[in-house]
Amino acid sequence: MLRNCLVFITHKIDEGMQKYLSFINQEVSGIMDFVILYDCASSEIDVKEYPEFVFHFFNSKELRDFYHCGNKLLPSPLTALLDMMKKKKYEHYLLMENDIVLSGSLRHFLESVGKADCDYMHIATDVLGGPEFHWPIQYIQDNPFKDIHFSWSQMYYVSHHLLTDIDAFKKENDTFFFEFLLPTMAYNGDYSIRQFENLGYSFQLSWGPSNVYEYMYLHERKFNTFYHPIKDLNIIQY
Repeated sequence: MLRNCLVFITHKIDEGMQKYLSFINQEVSGIMDFVILYDCASSEIDVKEYPEFVFHFFNSKELRDFYHCGNKLLPSPLTALLDMMKKKKYEHYLLMENDIVLSGSLRHFLESVGKADCDYMHIATDVLGGPEFHWPIQYIQDNPFKDIHFSWSQMYYVSHHLLTDIDAFKKENDTFFFEFLLPTMAYNGDYSIRQFENLGYSFQLSWGPSNVYEYMYLHERKFNTFYHPIKDLNIIQY
């Protein structure tokens, strides 16, 4: 068991996804452990069919607060990660959603992140430009923090220490959507913080149509750049 863990959250494994997972499994070898955080709410799988992978299962329909304040537009992978953390303890967790893809060497990226001794590493790029422009801010009540921060969280690196404190906070106040809670707790507390951009990576992020970013990835992709959303994983250039 290694010190850190790459956690890949998904709710399906089709042919394209399985190929992507096998690629990640090879790239992460010797750097971090690799765990697939699998939502079995709509599609259960037989682990015997995937002997090369390690899974942690959760059910988004049954996991409390997976959908923030009951809003189905606001799923929270952090909630599933907190569930996993209590059963699989690592010093750090690098969570990746299933539709973010790197143009560049994933192994080199993982090595760089693994060397970073920090509590929280996040995406600094904000395509909307400030926390007040992100509508889930309307859910926040009884804010105890001096400043509120936001970070897109298709990927983030977080320590067990910070996750433990977040889990305790959520028991008292569950009104912060996770893309507010992670950076807000980190920047208002005594935690060490870095940004993926500091390591030389950039991001093309959107909640918009996947075909736009799939086109950018296929025809305009830049080195050391993450693209999201990429729904057709068969287009990945390995």
